[in-house]
Amino acid sequence: METRIKKMKEEGFQMELQDILYQRHSIRHFKEGDVPDEDIEKIVKAAGTAPSGKNIQNWHFVAIKNKSLIEKISQVLIAKNEEISQKMDKKDPEKGNKFRKFVKNFTLFFLKAPVLVVVYTTTYYPSGYHELTFAGAAQDVLDEIVYLRSPGMQSLGAALENFTLSAIDLGYGTCWLTSANYAAAELEALLKNEIGFEKEGYFFGAMMALGIPEENPKSPAKKPLDEIFTMIK
Repeated sequence: METRIKKMKEEGFQMELQDILYQRHSIRHFKEGDVPDEDIEKIVKAAGTAPSGKNIQNWHFVAIKNKSLIEKISQVLIAKNEEISQKMDKKDPEKGNKFRKFVKNFTLFFLKAPVLVVVYTTTYYPSGYHELTFAGAAQDVLDEIVYLRSPGMQSLGAALENFTLSAIDLGYGTCWLTSANYAAAELEALLKNEIGFEKEGYFFGAMMALGIPEENPKSPAKKPLDEIFTMIK
């Protein structure tokens, strides 16, 4: 993918949106090579143009190139995974071992990426929340519109999709990770202790692995149109 995009740009072609959309893959294998700071800034700037509820722009991106810090992030995650797996072992060792393999296969590949972006977000209280609160609505009703409908995470998702598509346009690949979220509190504490990063009211939401993708990435098959689409006339 990278070679094709580079050739197109050298020949003066601009990628069409449809090309970018259909070349999106969750990249877990990266080539050696840096991602220049200015490219990271372009990608994050594009992410920041995404729509969000009431224009809350509930995102903050922490781009990490420091290999030592990325390794420490992986060790925190491994430790949390093992803590959970040991508790699972007491009920079913097979399931405990399956969870150990999960972190290795579906999360720790970020160690091979030149950049790990930790994404922070904040809770968004949508239209109707304060009005329902004032009207005396039950807490489960309030929680449903904030967490089940999750408009705040919808806004964050729009920004992360912009991040991904902008990265592809520049010749990079990404993988959007939420598989580390069970260790969110520990990872927040690590970044606070190691680099002094914390943002009031914000919390760990996701990670993005970013780098130059290996050739010919593959993705699982997507559902056909008739399974995801209903037309009403």
